[in-house]
Amino acid sequence: MSSGYVLRTVRRDGTESELASPTVGIFTSTVAVGELVSPGQVVGAIEVLGVKHALRAPDGVAGRVMSRAGGGRTRVPLQYGDTLFTISTGSEIDVAASTPETAAAVDAVLSFVSPMSGRFYGRPSPTEAAFISEGDTVQKGQTVGLLEVMKTFNRLVYQGESLPDSAVVQRIVPNDGDDVVRGDVILALQPADEESPL
Repeated sequence: MSSGYVLRTVRRDGTESELASPTVGIFTSTVAVGELVSPGQVVGAIEVLGVKHALRAPDGVAGRVMSRAGGGRTRVPLQYGDTLFTISTGSEIDVAASTPETAAAVDAVLSFVSPMSGRFYGRPSPTEAAFISEGDTVQKGQTVGLLEVMKTFNRLVYQGESLPDSAVVQRIVPNDGDDVVRGDVILALQPADEESPL
């Protein structure tokens, strides 16, 4: 992923800011509604002509994500100037108390994407444990979730020519029950050998 772009800021009033796309492309968010955002934090990526570029929050903007483009979708086509996030700047004090490691944790470099459209589930049943959790190391061939397609549940298996044999899960992007389309990011990952030592 390239060093990327800084989002454009459009202020609406004293308590909210809108962050807009600096270019045309396919947007993938790494922050959810309700999360805190700090200046310079990677908040997503934009794919332009097959190349992914990190998207960073601009200097001077901090707060809580009130809404984001595409709602629950993970890949959203954008035009220049489209609003990606609405940030409540009234929660800047919360951001100041958050640790800098939070921003680094979502700066993932790999993505495991959905091979088809369907409804995502992260556990075999509502009463069972999740297949994986953030921070886990996944191996090729490991089941990471289920995809319901036309009332049939299909296993989502970690695999792909561009993915390493093992990787650390930085973020599980969709929530249980979210609809995804082919190519949507399911897992934001870091190669296992690049995981920072504790």
